[in-house]
Amino acid sequence: MKIAVCGKGGVGKTTISGLLCRTLGNKGIPVLAIDGDPNPNLALTLGLDPKANMPKALTSSLLEVYEKEDGKKYAKLNVPLAEVMDVYGIK
Repeated sequence: MKIAVCGKGGVGKTTISGLLCRTLGNKGIPVLAIDGDPNPNLALTLGLDPKANMPKALTSSLLEVYEKEDGKKYAKLNVPLAEVMDVYGIK
């Protein structure tokens, strides 16, 4: 299952994302949550201390960006997702 939460500022994206993560996690479903906000607060929403649990910053070398014939750019992981979760994840 892949879920993306997006919208304009101040509409509750972080709150909804946090609730989804907690609900799925409490049901035993593994969750990968990525906070792409320039002012990230998802860790606080999940009850984590963002300073104590600060993971390493994701590097651009993890992604391969490519362009298709239609001119649209896409990105794919260069490493297995499990490796990303092991290196950058908080459990």
